Amino acid sequence: MDFSHYTDQPVDLAVALVNTVHPDGDQLAGPTELASFLDDYKDLWNGVARLPRQSELNEIRSLRQALRDVITAETDVTASGIVNEILDNYGAVPRVSMHNGTPHLHFEPTGASMSSWLGTTTAMGLASMIVEHGVERFGMCDSSDCDDVYVDTSRNRSRRHCSNTCSTREAVAAYRKRNAE
Repeated sequence: MDFSHYTDQPVDLAVALVNTVHPDGDQLAGPTELASFLDDYKDLWNGVARLPRQSELNEIRSLRQALRDVITAETDVTASGIVNEILDNYGAVPRVSMHNGTPHLHFEPTGASMSSWLGTTTAMGLASMIVEHGVERFGMCDSSDCDDVYVDTSRNRSRRHCSNTCSTREAVAAYRKRNAE
């Protein structure tokens, strides 16, 4: 069965959502920031979920922490348990969708709240990754001053940083340290 529509943008969305909180501030401080964040993923939720409401902000922040717990879980069993709990909490139910002309499965309820849609979509994305690749594809940035997460899609599972910025910063610091010695 093909769940590939859950492995790209929904996984990116889950990672991006987790990475909206930093020691220097929360990028989801209010409904305006949440709406701005979701604009990048509008093609996923437009026509399926309602616009986010102020009342959903705390629930979405709780979801963000649960997604972080999935990505930082040490075992497939732990990660799967958390994903299953998220899917239960947000009412994931399989249904056949024809929105692109081809029958395929979706698990998000139509006309759902943003928090319900976001919980189901991101959990299904991470569930697909766990089933296909296991938790060894999930990681937290190795940079000393970053706690962002990532999903390693490299062929040789060699990713260690959340972005090229962190990777480059660490490489430059190591180079400077070697030269100073």
